[in-house]
Formats: sequence, C-alpha cells, structure tokens
Amino acid sequence: MEKVRLGVIGTGRLGGFHASKAANDPEVEFVGVSDVSEESRKRVADQWNVRSFETVEELLLNVDAVVLAAPSTLHAEIGRKVLKAGKHLLVEKPATTTGATALELARIAREKNLVLQAGHVEQHNPAWRAARRYLLDVRSGKVPAFVESERTSGYTFRSTDVGVTLDLMIHDIELVLSLIPSEITRASAFGFSQFGGFEDVAFATLEFANGSIASLKASRAETNAVRRTSIRTYAKSLFIDFAARSAKLVRPGREILNGSFAPGKVSYPEMAPRVSTFMQDEYETEELVKEPFDALALEMRDFASAILRGTPSTAPGERAARAVVVAEMIMRDIEARSKQSETRSPQTLRMVG
Repeated sequence: MEKVRLGVIGTGRLGGFHASKAANDPEVEFVGVSDVSEESRKRVADQWNVRSFETVEELLLNVDAVVLAAPSTLHAEIGRKVLKAGKHLLVEKPATTTGATALELARIAREKNLVLQAGHVEQHNPAWRAARRYLLDVRSGKVPAFVESERTSGYTFRSTDVGVTLDLMIHDIELVLSLIPSEITRASAFGFSQFGGFEDVAFATLEFANGSIASLKASRAETNAVRRTSIRTYAKSLFIDFAARSAKLVRPGREILNGSFAPGKVSYPEMAPRVSTFMQDEYETEELVKEPFDALALEMRDFASAILRGTPSTAPGERAARAVVVAEMIMRDIEARSKQSETRSPQTLRMVG
C-alpha cells in the first residue's frame, strides 16, 4: 500500500477540518465523505473534488481507513461498523460515550490487527512534546508527580450531546494516563450544570497507586479560555500552556536539593541579604518551546504512518478507551454527589459561646 485510501464520516465543522488535512496529506488518497445531511456532504465533497457517499456502508466498500467525526453519541455504533468491516479508524474524542463501548472498539481493533487512533490532538502540541522529554522519571512510574490541569471555555453550543467531562476534560485525562503508568486507586469529583442536560463545570481528583495525584478542572461556562497544565515533582516543575504552545521548566539548584538551605543549617541573619533574589538565584528557569503547528495535520500524518509503516500511534485507541472509563468514574461521582445534595435537608450552623 503506497497511500491510504481514506474517507471521512461526518461533515460538520470538525469533519470539514479533517477533510482538508486528508486532501493535503501526501500519504493519503482522499476518496470521499459520508453524512446524513446531503447538503453538508456534497458541500465538502465538491470542495475537495471527492465522492459523496449516501451511506456509511457504501463508503466502507471504497476505503482502507476512516476518520469518524460524527456526533459523540454515534461513535460506538459507527465505529463498530467501521472496524468490523476491517477498516482502520481515527475517531474523534471522546472515543465513545461509555467505557464499555470504548473498550469494545479497542478489543475489535486488537483482534483484527487494525489501527485505532483517537483524536486527542494535544498529544501533538509541541509544548507537550517538549515537556515530556523532561519527564522520563515520571513516565517510568519511578517518581510520583502532582499534575494540575485547567481547561475552560465559554459555551459554544457545540458538543451538547455530552457534558464537559467528555467534551473538554477528556483531553487532560488522556494526557495524564499517557504520563503516569500506574493504576488509579480513587477518583472523586464535583460538578454542576448551568445550561441543562449535562454537567458544564467539573472538578476531579485522581489518586494513583504510585503516589501521584492529578487535579483536573474543566468548564464551558467561563469568560476566559484556558488550556494549561503544571506537573511537579521534588526535582522539577513544568508549566505548559497548550493555547500559547509554550512550556517552561523550573528546577531547584543543587544546594536546594541537598538540603543546604534547611532552617537548621542556615540562620535568617545569614540569608537576609539574599532573600530578595534567592528564588531567582537558586532556581533555574528555562523556556522550552514556542512554535506554530497544525495539530490535525500532525494527527493525520501519525494515522497514515501507523497504517503504512506500523509505527506506534501517538494517541492509541486503547488509552483513549481507558480515558473514557476514567471519565465515566468522574461523571458517576458528580452524579452521586448531586443526588446527595438534593436529598440532604438544610442545616443551621449554631454558634456556641
């Protein structure tokens, strides 16, 4: 196979973006698109001079691989159909809306020796890639870390078929799972809805068997858009701004790490002249990267390479499925906490004096 014959299912906003990447990737032969909306699929098909398929089944007869950009609630049904037809699959996040169906897609792909990749584009962000190089000790599981992530936006009236956990937080769950190779021992969460239907604000804490902790916040009810993560260990801290594509590394000096400045070893009068510049003098700060990139183009290149050369996918379906399982744990705790608050009777705090 010299090129991957590829089709796109779902020609909405995101599907249109994927179509443009497929049309411009040198290792992809963009065959056509399918969507329940005739107007939408013909618009995209005409734009890139490819075929418009009325049904998924018809498209599957003409391709080797599929990008699935339909609504999240359809991922399981269509993804199952794609994989059972023996076609490689790049599915937009979340892989599916339930842990069971996400694991099912991963199992089918594994049994049929197919590439299953998920659209977790932050894995291709150069800031994340730069930071990962300094986290080999964390990625090995030998050193525990505290991860703090915040991902917020205003309400866009898109992805309303799922809550913010599967819409936004799923990115950071998947990133954390790619970073910490340890089992989750506890997941606790709090969240609420502001627009009805699903949770629009979610906070979660994940505790890992190796001592790591991840604190995650996601909201689509904010006036400011934020996409940032910090990762801290005893020997280093990394600060990643996904939107700015920047990463910063902060490391304490040798004397900090060996305890030279412990209160029992040095007095305040000795240190007083150095206090104002102490942090700048003893902590090294390094800007790692800030560069332009096209995440969807890199994702398409990654998918084609996995099919043509067998290279490991940057966002494998197995891990994406685990991310959905974790998201489900978080959503269950949010729901349970919400039910507790509904049934709990109001109490008055009495001051005793």
